[in-house]
Amino acid sequence: MDIRRLEAFRKVYELGSFSKAGQDLFLSQPTISAHVLSLEQELGTQLFDRLGRTILPTQAGDILYKHALQAFAALESATAEIGLLQQRVAGEILIGGSTIPATYLLPQRLAEFRKLYPDVRVRLTVGDSQDIITAIQNGALALGVVGAMLPDPDLVFTHLQDDDLIIACSRSLPEYQAFVKSGAEQLPADLLHKWPWVLREQGSGTRRALELALSSLGLDLRTFSPAIEARSHEAVVQCALHGLGLCVTSRIAAAPCLAKGDLIPIEIPGLQMQRSFQIVRHAKRHLFPAMRYFIDFLNSSKG
Repeated sequence: MDIRRLEAFRKVYELGSFSKAGQDLFLSQPTISAHVLSLEQELGTQLFDRLGRTILPTQAGDILYKHALQAFAALESATAEIGLLQQRVAGEILIGGSTIPATYLLPQRLAEFRKLYPDVRVRLTVGDSQDIITAIQNGALALGVVGAMLPDPDLVFTHLQDDDLIIACSRSLPEYQAFVKSGAEQLPADLLHKWPWVLREQGSGTRRALELALSSLGLDLRTFSPAIEARSHEAVVQCALHGLGLCVTSRIAAAPCLAKGDLIPIEIPGLQMQRSFQIVRHAKRHLFPAMRYFIDFLNSSKG
């Protein structure tokens, strides 16, 4: 099976478009179409359903894609192993990070790693913890750094760094101004549901940590009043800064806003939230040298 045709098929599968696959591979759309057609003729089956401008993989396409990923991983591993014979760590690593690790933890570590191994290429995907874990489960990513753990015997989680979560808001929030005027130093937990909230989406490690902390106090997040729900930490913080409500944020990520006084931490009696960031990988997936070196590097730089 021609590797160029297989690469064209993989890109069409991942991007859902012949034209986008051509742009990604610097090939014309007719060339991409010809490669996929040749594969279909070779296999004697259709790999994609063409529904107007929509491209959907057939069952045969799903099967081929799964094995194509394994084939490309094996080739990448071979290239990396040969590079080691020349005392050269090289290759591509596919990493996923939930919002906080991808924005505040991984960039510095990746910069340091690339200084040591400049021949390693990195693709960093950002999503919530559930997105990244799912991508590792289905083989789309080789490694992730996330803020939540899921029970799965095929996944290996390794502690990387702890992080405190705090509840904070802007001085402009009306409820906060009334709270200050009352002279209170702490906000009773049973009043939390009366304040507006800016929340992360379901699947976020930050939201899950809040749910667990509230549950320990006999409270249910579903009874709260979210003013807005957002899919990124930056959006949550910006909404809170503009007075839309309380937010839960990483102390690591919010440090600049806290130092300037733009965000004010709210003390809640009995409410403590700490979560850990975990390195996650698939136990049954082969780790080629560049990935092994990167995991060792992360473990040596634990916080």
